Amino acid sequence: MNLRAQSVERPKRITTTALVAPVSWIAVALLNGNYFECAMTGINVTVFTNHLCDGKSPQCQDELDKFPCGRATHVPQSDSNDVLATIRAESQVLGWLLIASIMVFNLLLICVARCNSPVSYLQLKFWRVYAQWESDLLESNMADHAEKLAERNLKSFFQQMPPEPVTTPPNQAWEKISSLYRFSTRDQYYSILHKYVEKCHDPAEARDHRMSSVRSDGPDTANPSVLAFVDEGKMML
Repeated sequence: MNLRAQSVERPKRITTTALVAPVSWIAVALLNGNYFECAMTGINVTVFTNHLCDGKSPQCQDELDKFPCGRATHVPQSDSNDVLATIRAESQVLGWLLIASIMVFNLLLICVARCNSPVSYLQLKFWRVYAQWESDLLESNMADHAEKLAERNLKSFFQQMPPEPVTTPPNQAWEKISSLYRFSTRDQYYSILHKYVEKCHDPAEARDHRMSSVRSDGPDTANPSVLAFVDEGKMML
């Protein structure tokens, strides 16, 4: 597997996810305008203060920092309200520009990901449907199997009799299907579970499959961004 590409791809995804909350907070704060009012009225930049106090009272620039607090000033209330309204309007413009830029950036990322996708649109659509069904059925089967195992154990305990045989996957099998999916240009598997089922009972593939944690079965590459959903089912369990 291309470890260098994977080491770059995963931090990018983590960073993108981590930036969602702070960027959303900044956008909401800009749309509200209160934080921007406090920040901008405290800036001692002559050009900016002249812009805000253009046509206002002569004391406007000297007492600009008092406007957001509502403290009594020598500036008419109408002038201070106009200045604050101007700052809030500029803050909202910046907020909408931030939101628009994020939307455009995400749209470009989606377009690039779709254009560079190693699979066609219809196959990708099928892949998503398969991943959803596998996740739902896996959760359902785990619940059923756990219930049967619990019933078997309780029955054996209370009746003080040997337990009935129940087949449960070994620890090694659980570890293998819990690993992250790795896209391969040679082998086509729709999930790590799909790969395990296809290879676990094949003696010719057993040795290679045991080495899958340290080397690839073929010319693996970093997972394309359009296939990020493949591991999402396991993360939700």
